[in-house]
Amino acid sequence: MISGTSLYIMLKNSFNTAAILILASVLALPACSSQSTMPEVHNDDIQLIKELPAKTLTYNDIKPTLERRCIVCHGCYDAPCQLKLSAFEGVRRGANKLRVYDKKRFTWQQPSRLFIDANTTNQWREMNFFSVLAEEESLSAEENLQNSLLYQMLSLKKRNPLPESGMLPDDLDVSLDRKQVCSGPGEFNKFAADHPLWGMPYAVPALSDEEYKLLVQWLAQGAKASKQVQPSEEIVMQINRWEAFFNGSSNKQQLVSRYIYEHLVLGHLHFKGSSDREFFRLVRSRTPAGQAIDEIPTTRPYDDPQGRFYYRLRPYEASIVEKNHIVYELSDARMQRYEQLFMQPDYEVKTLPDYNPGESSSYFERKLVMVKKWFGYYKDTPFKTFATIPAKIRYQFLLDDARFFINGFIKGPVCRGQSALSSIEDHFWVFFLKPENPPAPYSQHGLDGKFLTDMDEYLHLPTELGDTKRLFTGWIKYWPDEQRYMQAKMDYYNGGKQKLPQLPIDKALEYFIWDGVKADGAADSNAALTIFRHFDSASVHFGLHGKAPETAWVIDYPVFERLHYLLVAGFNPFGTLGHQLGARLYMDFLRIEGEDNFLYFLPTDARKQLYKSWHEIDRKTVPDERKATRAWLEIESVSGYKTVQPQQELLGLLSQHVASVRTEQDDLNRCDSDACVQSASDRSVQRLVKTLRGKILEIFPEVSYLRVGGEHGKAYTLIHNKSYRSDTFAKEVFDRSDADMEQDTLTVMRGLAGSYPNFFFDVKDSEVDAFVETCAAIQDRDDYDRMVALYGVRRTNPAFWTISDWFQDFHARTFPVESGLLDLSRYKDR
Repeated sequence: MISGTSLYIMLKNSFNTAAILILASVLALPACSSQSTMPEVHNDDIQLIKELPAKTLTYNDIKPTLERRCIVCHGCYDAPCQLKLSAFEGVRRGANKLRVYDKKRFTWQQPSRLFIDANTTNQWREMNFFSVLAEEESLSAEENLQNSLLYQMLSLKKRNPLPESGMLPDDLDVSLDRKQVCSGPGEFNKFAADHPLWGMPYAVPALSDEEYKLLVQWLAQGAKASKQVQPSEEIVMQINRWEAFFNGSSNKQQLVSRYIYEHLVLGHLHFKGSSDREFFRLVRSRTPAGQAIDEIPTTRPYDDPQGRFYYRLRPYEASIVEKNHIVYELSDARMQRYEQLFMQPDYEVKTLPDYNPGESSSYFERKLVMVKKWFGYYKDTPFKTFATIPAKIRYQFLLDDARFFINGFIKGPVCRGQSALSSIEDHFWVFFLKPENPPAPYSQHGLDGKFLTDMDEYLHLPTELGDTKRLFTGWIKYWPDEQRYMQAKMDYYNGGKQKLPQLPIDKALEYFIWDGVKADGAADSNAALTIFRHFDSASVHFGLHGKAPETAWVIDYPVFERLHYLLVAGFNPFGTLGHQLGARLYMDFLRIEGEDNFLYFLPTDARKQLYKSWHEIDRKTVPDERKATRAWLEIESVSGYKTVQPQQELLGLLSQHVASVRTEQDDLNRCDSDACVQSASDRSVQRLVKTLRGKILEIFPEVSYLRVGGEHGKAYTLIHNKSYRSDTFAKEVFDRSDADMEQDTLTVMRGLAGSYPNFFFDVKDSEVDAFVETCAAIQDRDDYDRMVALYGVRRTNPAFWTISDWFQDFHARTFPVESGLLDLSRYKDR
């Protein structure tokens, strides 16, 4: 039972959080006063019209320019004014004054996913999207430009360029949640008068003359689309083979296909051996193979499709942007793995589970389901839905591509802004329990699916329904359920069914932790991962990077599956404030479970000390609330530690345990030998790890890209790892104390990490040592600004695009399939 004091504190925290999120949100997008006419075409552009090429330009002709100059900020849900330029269909759709990410939305917002929620221009207009092109037919070239908002924004920037040095003018705000003025048709004159420096590209240098000419001439010719490229015969054969597999008729195949579909919903599927830039999405279509795909636009992948459907592989037609590019490979080996994993084992699927009523269901249907869920009569967690597929199989499926699935919530729509990420640390390592014999809640033969099914009533997620009425009831409903589950889990492996013996730590790791070694002796790089939080974004990497972190996770199947259904399959970016806060609240529970699994492998004294430092310094919860999960602190589970720093010893032992996939040879932060130093620049930038520590790092951006050696040089990423001891759910994390800042560290990685570079540094080979020494000598903001003046690339720098293109090209060369366009929308001014 929750005490009255506990309930008061929980509700107080929830109300405080809501108030903070609302106050931190920007005001509603302002509507500009209407003007009756669009501006005239600029005289210089009349000359461009006279020079129109004989060939009609199409979208493919201007696509490279859009990708490097426009899509880098207009490529995803958070594109300003929902103007998504990553496909011609997005340009034609236009803009909308509603935000997708709105922290104070109390009512459900109709989804507006490109290619999914509408298929025609008229349908988008009915959803209040307005055109940025001249849509009337038979207009002259000059009229096409005059009636194009896209042209007017480009022309505004051409006529009002930025200064070529120093900080941005005060009128240009580059913060993540800045005020947006979405100028609709007839409103541009006032917009231009009020904000002459807000032309496109926003807050960066203007297009080159050649880039500008190309875009203006495409618009003048009517902004024509390109012919759609059809897949090759070989790819069509692959598509047919995979669609036949997913659409098998047996109950077993249907349930397996549903499970795979609900987990690949964000994936960009790539056929092994095909073109590096050719990707597909697994969708549910009303039409079978051989017919045009008619995708069913449910909000969540487990919502009722309302009739018969077919799994289809739909070409991904938009430009590839790094921030939502999650690659999953399809191949002969993958097909064999599915057969081995799902189809060959002997289990029977007698009946198929129901689907969840979606947002499009009737009001009565949704309310009835909500009531049933509240009272525990509606069993639709993934543990119940897929109960007939053995839990060990489901877990092994996730482990096979652990980084892909974790990338689902790192790169998915849930991961937007620091409030969405404030439940995780800036730097931590991730390990996994074995599917064969993890400690709990499992039998000696592996995962115990019956236990998970019995626990179903305690494992419901707040994102199952996005009703705002649950805004302040999340603690009341889900925290007690979490405690009951944790108590049952502890009773299970410390009670009558399976009392685990105390083991030497080396044996405990061998017995419980997945080492990534496959049956054929090959190493699976998914066995050890590193996650970096970059304040308002994050990234996940194979292997162990950086110095030993403050915390680590050991993930088991119940945590892994709930992470996916909370933050990927069940998360709706168009949902209400209650939906968003519910996801954020429950993420805390899952983080605590992952950290507690790690603490299980420490002696009780060290476990208690770390537990207190992680959860009770300022991330407080009333002791009674943690009674169930605190009890296991008294259970001595391991022995054999040899040092007085068991946490560091455990991280070292874990690193050795996953030696087949560890990255010491590639990591510049933990290696002092020549084995990890490949060049003189490696040795120089490695010094930054030791010289830049503590409070002075607060001046540095979260993610900086460093080029050493010019056009043919090397690339590094400098990652500022912040220490958080404050209750990041109850208040904003801007209030970090001096004690927090003194624990900050720097990680240096070869290559490029993250999707959102915050700043570029460009250093000659001959200057790299001077750069390191200058950084080490920084004492305050003025010192930092002097360093930036020597080596930094501000938004006003005329070389900004040249350096940006170099990093984009480097990334594409390094990862030809997995790379996408790096996003510049969070690039800082210093």
